[in-house]
Order: sequence, then C-alpha cells, then structure tokens
Amino acid sequence: MDKYIGFDIDSKKTVACVVQKGKKDCFSTFETDPEKMKQFLKQQGSRGDRLHLTFEISGQAGYLHDQLRGHVQDVTVSNPTRMTWIYRTSKKNDRIDARKQAVLLSIDEVPKVHMPRLEVRQWRVTIQHRRKMVSRVCQVKNRIRAIIKANGFSRPVESGSWWKLANRLWMRGLACFEADAEQLWRMSLADMLEELNMLESQLKRVTNYLDRYLAGQSGGKLLMSVPGVGPRTAEAILAYTDDIRRFRRTKQYCAYFGLTPKLDESGSTRRLGHISKQGPSVVRWLLVESAWQAIRKSPALKAFYEKVMNGQKGRGKIAAVAVARKLLSIMRAMLVNGELFNEELVGRSCGFDMRKSA
Repeated sequence: MDKYIGFDIDSKKTVACVVQKGKKDCFSTFETDPEKMKQFLKQQGSRGDRLHLTFEISGQAGYLHDQLRGHVQDVTVSNPTRMTWIYRTSKKNDRIDARKQAVLLSIDEVPKVHMPRLEVRQWRVTIQHRRKMVSRVCQVKNRIRAIIKANGFSRPVESGSWWKLANRLWMRGLACFEADAEQLWRMSLADMLEELNMLESQLKRVTNYLDRYLAGQSGGKLLMSVPGVGPRTAEAILAYTDDIRRFRRTKQYCAYFGLTPKLDESGSTRRLGHISKQGPSVVRWLLVESAWQAIRKSPALKAFYEKVMNGQKGRGKIAAVAVARKLLSIMRAMLVNGELFNEELVGRSCGFDMRKSA
C-alpha cells in the first residue's frame, strides 16, 4: 500500500506524520538527523509499502532530498508560501504542519519546488557567491575613496579611473604612516587596500572557475550570441533554468524569474501593477543590465524599447524591464530550438520589419 509521509523539520527535532488510506494517522518525533530519518523510513517500508515523502523548502532541503530519495518511492519538496492558500487552518503546530503536508501529498495538491541535481545547486551557490563578492569589492572601493577625500585629496594623482595601476601605487604611498595621531587615517587606508587586494584575488579565482564551467555548457554560446548578453548573464539563466522543458509557456518562464506584472482583478476592474519580483533576484539584476546593453547593440530591441517608451522620458526604466522580459522570452526560444540569435526574427516578434529599416 501507499504511505504518504510529511516531515515538519526544524533545527533540533523532526515531526513525521504518516497518512494511509483506511488507517489512523500515525505521528513520530525524532532528532533532525539524516540517519534518524532513514531509520524511520526503513521502518515504515519494512512491509513493502510504497513511501511518498514531502517536506518544506529550506536551506538544507537539497541535502536532505539527496540523502533520502533512495529510501522512498519519491520525494517532493514543497513551497510553504503557496501551501497556506490550499490548506488554511487557524491552528498551527508541528503535528498539524506535518499532517497538512502528508494529506496534501496524498491528494496530489502539494505546491512542488523543482529540486535540481547537486552540481546545478553548487553552480547557483557559486554565482550568488560571486555576486556578493562584487558587492563587497564595491563597498571597499567606496570606503577607500571616502577616506582619501576626507583627508584633502579630492581626486587621484592621475586622471582617469581611481583603480588603474598608477593611482593604486599613489594610494599605497598615502598608506605609509608613522605613529602620529593625526595620520592614523593612513593605517585605515592601508588595511582597506590590503582587503581590496584580497577580495579582488578571490573574485578573480571565482570568475575563472565560472568561465571554465560555462565553457562546458552547450547553452552558453547560444545565449551569448544575444547582443549585450555576456557570460555572467548566460550562466545565471542556465543555472536557474536547469531544464528548459519544465517551462511549457513563455509566460510561465518569465513569471518564474519575477518579470511578469502583478494582476489585481475584481469584477470589471483589471489592473496590472509592478513586476512580481519573485524568483532569483540575481537573474533579474543581470537581465536588466544586459537589456541596457542590448538596446544599444540590437536595432530590433532598440525599436522595441522606443515603442514602450512612447516618447515619454519618464518610462525609461519601465521600458528597460520590458526589454529584459523580451530578452528572456527570446532566450527560452533559443534554448528550446537550439538556434543562435537572429535579428530579423527578433524584429518580427517585436512587430518590426528589420529588412525595411535596413
């Protein structure tokens, strides 16, 4: 027979509920440990029952999914934010939460979360790690500029970028200090320059790894054929898409990345609001950055941008987000069909004949 098992997992204990047709619900509590979970599942399947397991998404969901999937018929990771609308109750405790998941699993109503394989999950983590490192590098650079300006140096010794070699050498010269109370800012500057060098070295190492990994992905060259799309955007799209076949429609694909507008509809009133901003923020950020580049490099996307702008300068950001969504729909078509970017086809999809404009 089929047993539907819901785990309510916290840092110390796990509450399990077993739902089986024609039998009373069974509850168990044990330590949150993969080995204890495996022992429980082995006991439940000792009579040859088919086990179906579900638990909510969390930071350790991927690890637990990999550890437990060999001990059950299938593992479903659920989205708790969507589950509340399916199974609403005024009461809440661990037993209720475990039973709620098991019951919904038994009627195939669990809002599922796609769980990619370990390699893809690690790829995503590395992409996020690089983004945070870029942010930290920017923060340190801003602090360095601020401390230099605060001590009478409004601009670097050489014109141009603050961070070219000549200006970096000048900053190192400023960082030479003596034990003088009025010159202690130079010590702070020395520490920040040292921190910047360390961060840039780490960032280079992570970037080189990501470049090598992307080179082995078949979709990388496809996506980078889009004007304005570089390796960082391509890898983020591929990593968070994982399997393009799980998105049947373009609208579903764009909604996954949070680029579809919110809908507020009541009676005859229908209003589209801002984009939902659901899903991975790193992909939206990179897509919008790529959209600005694509507007400059692709005549078709520039024409689409100007169409959305409709002659109103205040609609620039709205139009850029619209181009980002258009880029996403183009990328989905490219991944599905295995074709490189085609300016003429893109122009046609945007409602323009690029042959006439040429």
